[in-house]
Amino acid sequence: MARVDIVIPEPTPRYTEENQRQVTQSLRTMQDKLNTSYQQELKNEQDTFSWFISWRLDTKTKELI
Repeated sequence: MARVDIVIPEPTPRYTEENQRQVTQSLRTMQDKLNTSYQQELKNEQDTFSWFISWRLDTKTKELI
């Protein structure tokens, strides 16, 4: 699971455009980090599976050892 350290600003008592921009930017940053880390985890899982399968197959006959 990915660890994401993002600070989302607290809302101000009155609506301000600047505060909304900060919140939006923080949420986009979180989305990018989660998407990136998920892709890396998926790649690591596929690499591990491929290594395991290639290790278990005989290179000449392509049959399980």
